[in-house]
Amino acid sequence: MTDASPSEVGRFEGAADSEATERAAQAAAPVREQVEVVGALEADARRAIYTLLSSLADNKYLLGRRYAEWCTGAPMLESAVAAAAMAQDELGHARSFYPLLRGFPESTEADTAEEQGWQHRPTSAMACLDNHFYGWPDFVAANFVVDTALTTMLSAATDSPYEPLRQRARKILQEEEAHWVHAEGWLKRIGADEAGRPELETSLQAMWDDALTWYGQADDPMVEQLTRDGVLSRGSDALRDRLCARLRPALDAAGLGASLAGRPLPWDRWDAPARRLRPA
Repeated sequence: MTDASPSEVGRFEGAADSEATERAAQAAAPVREQVEVVGALEADARRAIYTLLSSLADNKYLLGRRYAEWCTGAPMLESAVAAAAMAQDELGHARSFYPLLRGFPESTEADTAEEQGWQHRPTSAMACLDNHFYGWPDFVAANFVVDTALTTMLSAATDSPYEPLRQRARKILQEEEAHWVHAEGWLKRIGADEAGRPELETSLQAMWDDALTWYGQADDPMVEQLTRDGVLSRGSDALRDRLCARLRPALDAAGLGASLAGRPLPWDRWDAPARRLRPA
């Protein structure tokens, strides 16, 4: 991981084609049905759903951008092709979430990927996605930990009464299975390499804290509200347990579980409104 700041790495460089931007904005405008669905929500539920959608969109977008940066830098041609496909998937997922924000009164002109100036706003993405991946182990760790953390959250929304989220969650889960296969395969490959294992362990540790705290603490207001309303089927601790249950067998099989076993989470740095950890 590098020490560059988000502003230094230009995380949201965008196209300067104003006509293309305008066309995209028009295409992304929410239909009246979406506005009516949001209008029918109680204020607390609406704010919680908005926060979740915004965080999912930002994380998916930045993850997609980080994947895309390795389309020509992966160690093997097959991996470069996979990186390109995964980047396209993640950016597509983000593109499906951002337009939903337009139906919420909490949204601003910079809240979607189509509004002028959106590239420069602060985001609620995990801090580990702020900077470029230093090496391929960062890519693998993000694919394995961060991508799976997002998928785990979406798995709790497949029966959500909020239809726009339910539809997207079910579709995204189908596409994410290939991402897991890619992550698990590379985890085993690097884990078996004595020379490459230490760097991967460092990358996993850097992603681990961000991913596991992203669900919030046990009494997280957003997640509690969403579980009460049935938008999510699991609370923060249950989501964290489910993520660990998915990750640990693969970590143990690759000989990498010991470096993360019993690792305390840095809750003193957790910023609940921003849905991310503050710098150490």
